[in-house]
Amino acid sequence: MNWQLFFYEFFTFGILLYAILLCLVYLWIGLFSLGAIIKHMRKNSFTDYRLLATSTNAPSFSLLAPAYNESATIVENVRSLLSIHYVNLEIIIINDGSKDNSLQKLIDAYELFKADFYVDYVLPTKEVKGVYKSKNPAFKKLLVVDKENGGKADALNVGINIASNDYAVCIDVDCILEQDAILKLAKPFMEETDKRTIACGGIIRLANDCRIENGKLVEVKLPKSWLARSQALEYIRAFLLGRLAWSRANGLLLISGAFGAFDKEIILKAGGYDHGTVGEDMELVVRMRRYMEEQNEAYRVVNIPDPLCWTEAPDSFKILSRQRNRWMRGTIETLWKHKKLFFNPKYGITGLISYPYWFLFEFLGPIIEFIGFIGFFVFLILGLVDWPAFFILLGFVMVFGVLYSIYAILVDTVTYRVYRRNTDVVKLVLTAILEPFLFHPFVVLSAVRGLRDYLLKKKAWGDMTRRGFNAKQASQHSSAAETSSQRFNMLVSPYINLSIVFLGLLLIASFIEFIVYTQQFGPLSNGGVLFAQMLFNQFLFWLSASFFGFIVFYILRFISSKWALIVTAGIFVLILLVQTILVQYFLVSLVPLGADIYSYSSSEIKQTIGSSGAINVVNVLKLLIVIFVGIACFSWIKLRKMWSMAFIGFFFVAGIGSFLVNSDKLFRDHWSTSDFEKSLVTNKSNYFYRQSYLNYFPGGLLQFNNEQTSVGDMEVSVKEYYYLDPLNYPFLRVDETEDVLSPFFRKSEKKPNIIILLMEGFGRAFVNEGAYLGNFTPFLDSLAKQGLYWENCLSAGGRTFAALPSVLASLPFGEHGFLELGEQMPLHYSLLNVLQKNGYHSSFYYGGDASFDHMDIFLKKNDLSELNDGKTFPPSYKKLPASNDFSWGYDDQSLFNHFLKSRNENDKQPQVSVLLSVSTHNPFLINNPDFFAKRFDERLADITSNPQQRIELRRYALQLTSVLNADDALRSFFMAYRQRNDYNQTIFIITGDHRMPEIPMRTKIDRYHVPLIIYSPLLKRTAKLTNIVSHLDITPSLLRFLNKQYSIQIPENVTWLGNGLDTLSTMVSEQSLPLMQTKSQLIDFVMGKYHLNEESLYMFTEGLDEEVVQDSRIRDELRAAFHRYKEKNDRFIKNNSLLPDSLLRFISGPLPNH
Repeated sequence: MNWQLFFYEFFTFGILLYAILLCLVYLWIGLFSLGAIIKHMRKNSFTDYRLLATSTNAPSFSLLAPAYNESATIVENVRSLLSIHYVNLEIIIINDGSKDNSLQKLIDAYELFKADFYVDYVLPTKEVKGVYKSKNPAFKKLLVVDKENGGKADALNVGINIASNDYAVCIDVDCILEQDAILKLAKPFMEETDKRTIACGGIIRLANDCRIENGKLVEVKLPKSWLARSQALEYIRAFLLGRLAWSRANGLLLISGAFGAFDKEIILKAGGYDHGTVGEDMELVVRMRRYMEEQNEAYRVVNIPDPLCWTEAPDSFKILSRQRNRWMRGTIETLWKHKKLFFNPKYGITGLISYPYWFLFEFLGPIIEFIGFIGFFVFLILGLVDWPAFFILLGFVMVFGVLYSIYAILVDTVTYRVYRRNTDVVKLVLTAILEPFLFHPFVVLSAVRGLRDYLLKKKAWGDMTRRGFNAKQASQHSSAAETSSQRFNMLVSPYINLSIVFLGLLLIASFIEFIVYTQQFGPLSNGGVLFAQMLFNQFLFWLSASFFGFIVFYILRFISSKWALIVTAGIFVLILLVQTILVQYFLVSLVPLGADIYSYSSSEIKQTIGSSGAINVVNVLKLLIVIFVGIACFSWIKLRKMWSMAFIGFFFVAGIGSFLVNSDKLFRDHWSTSDFEKSLVTNKSNYFYRQSYLNYFPGGLLQFNNEQTSVGDMEVSVKEYYYLDPLNYPFLRVDETEDVLSPFFRKSEKKPNIIILLMEGFGRAFVNEGAYLGNFTPFLDSLAKQGLYWENCLSAGGRTFAALPSVLASLPFGEHGFLELGEQMPLHYSLLNVLQKNGYHSSFYYGGDASFDHMDIFLKKNDLSELNDGKTFPPSYKKLPASNDFSWGYDDQSLFNHFLKSRNENDKQPQVSVLLSVSTHNPFLINNPDFFAKRFDERLADITSNPQQRIELRRYALQLTSVLNADDALRSFFMAYRQRNDYNQTIFIITGDHRMPEIPMRTKIDRYHVPLIIYSPLLKRTAKLTNIVSHLDITPSLLRFLNKQYSIQIPENVTWLGNGLDTLSTMVSEQSLPLMQTKSQLIDFVMGKYHLNEESLYMFTEGLDEEVVQDSRIRDELRAAFHRYKEKNDRFIKNNSLLPDSLLRFISGPLPNH
């Protein structure tokens, strides 16, 4: 099994099992907590707390409130505490070395004086500077302690040392307590029977936007800001469900530091608060439980469902991040310090249930979720994501989370109904729906940062700046604590401003690009519509590029905000530079550059670029201008706009959505008419990056199409074969090729010579009579009328890489074309090696370098007798004119002359020769250009008298002149060959290797549409054939013909993709043909009279033109057949074997006669 796939499945099932387990735990929490709430409400429905408030027999409490730099709210907060109804209560405010005037404000407000007070340091703490009491009897409960700064834990330990009562209530000084908070908190301690209550907490709610007057909660309101409202929902879930369920199970490990009561005796015996952790509240509870377990004493830790305390939640992402960071570090510190508890039966519920829960879900939960996101993106890049399974898992988790939150809201609504207005409940439900997408990911990320800081041994609490509880306070502190939207704006807006400049540059580039197109190609039909589509495609590309850019920007912000902007701007300039290069490539080739570039070696790319003339002063100057303009715009245009949350939301949602939209497919059949126009408006960058991604990670983009469509009766008739061993040799079958050529030939006395002429770029669009661009091959046209001429032949590939394997061996493509297998090409049958074993001499002639595309390796593996390429040509022959000191090699005249002079016309051994031309290759520079330029003008006059059509054709004068030159070379070749003694026993096969892409194509199939001519003095009759055939049919038909006429031995079992040529005179076909556009794109499939290009279906019309067909049944039929071929091709790639050993010996030994 592929290790990547194994790891993906292991990872996916692991996440799934974890998610299911987590959901089961939360399901238990939700149901178990409801029982606790109902039980508590029933038991306390008739309790008269007024009696408890005045009873001197009630438990005594010392309320401990640490304060650090709380001068803005300290007086009001203490006033709130003093208003609490309870007799046996003392209030101890611990000023933890505040640097502001908090202490002085308390002294002034409450008439304090420094008392003579003995402090018993039972728990080690920082030094106490003084203890203050009030002169006013109204404040006799108040005690203020001034000490050196030592942190919250140290301040609470001082309070415990000073406290005189039995129970310590630890709170945050900035919290607002309900008037009866201590009364309700005291009852669980009074209900002790067989178990000692060592700690008790209550429900904490958010006071954000509530009305507070004189330290008292006057009116409850739902927080206005989305961030605070999300936390309000989180507090409902955590306290009303989570804490209540664990309290009922007596497994509670956490009493909130904001408000909780503890048995002081147990606190002292357990050692007080730990100074070395930022999670001192949880750590104390765990240590107290551990102490009780080790002492074998029965105990309980409870949480009651009454809303007793109101606190202010962070209202900015910055402060919230610090808080969650600290919570995570505190959790880790506590779990690590008490790791002995983990699944330790000695510690009962604490060790066997509570501790493992906290470890597996509270600690590991955010980490696993974060790893899940990272894993998803890794597997997305690797192309392993099973999208249906992914969305099922994601939907399951998301829906469960939302439903759990809504359940918590409903429980709160039907029990305590803290938020009275129905609109508040609706807002909470909407918050629950949005929370998994907005709030939750941020909390997870903050927790992961907490883990990072823990590992880096960061101990700081971080500044927890608060707004305050009233408008006046909020105004005083607005500069210190921005709202969440402001903070988010400050983070995102600089990047969006940069991206807006980038968009402007892209749109300007689109405008220039369109102007260049109109200048080079003339006025375009529906120019306005095409320009609109181009702009739309550019806009989509901007969204996706900006989304990725933001990821880079966000990561770099942790290093430096300035450098994040600089690097991101540099990336945008680089994208503009690449887009300029891609547009320039399109202007030369008229085909968008895709992933086929990765299938060529560096030397091949260097040769192609050099010979094309792309590297020149003008093009280099263009790139320099793009760099200068890009840098200048990003440096000088300084947008400082603060964008609204609505726009920011649209920006990110649209950025994500842009990956799901392929506008080229969306408007392919509606906006533009010709294939060239569709390529023209395609965003060249988006196309290149998408194809590059799919090249390395096939299947990685969203693909919901089920290619294994099951169809009923086949509406397209194709020939079916029986395959001998589909799993190991997927293309091996019995050869059933029919002999259709013998009726056209008279038999010669000896085996005929075979000469195959592969003409570079010869497409049907400009070759022979009936070509829609005009006939620029008058000699070849005359030859076609004297032979067998298939005017609807298809090449197997859109480039030369597919020509030799398909014409000579009818081979499958493999991953990037058969030639790309190089030395790993498996042994196979071909025209060359089969004829070689039948006494033929084989040769190959090419004016360029045969190592290009590994042609030399392919020929060597086919037992070629003689290879002649540019390195073997005599120096007397002419090379094509060089461009930038690069040339593709020798011109066609030299190629044919070298062949004629090197082949013995009186050789008794039969010959099979393959000639591949090169003169019609980009940059279309030829020898004797003036002569052929004149011939072009003459030919143009013969083709058309329409001035507009002449103007259109003159745009491609360079290309068409090279075609005239190649046609003239063919004329000279045949004139010379007719003088040879072996002429009368020679069969010539002439075809184009593919259609020249540098002239705009009318349709998708146009790229493959080439002429096929069989000419020979041995022909006894001629024919013009309109049925569809392909390069893949040539070798099967030739071998069958030679077998029938000359009894050559051919293999019985073959791996041909082609059916063999057909000689029908109507445009029908039983062909089922995969066509490979480039080395990285296997997206075309022909079956019968239909053509599938990606997801678009076309039907062939007269002249092999095509029209769009909206027939899902036929499209599914072709998709299913195409998928079957791809499955075979994938098995071939995996096995890298075409023939079993039992048949391979026929290549090196005698062939069995068929």
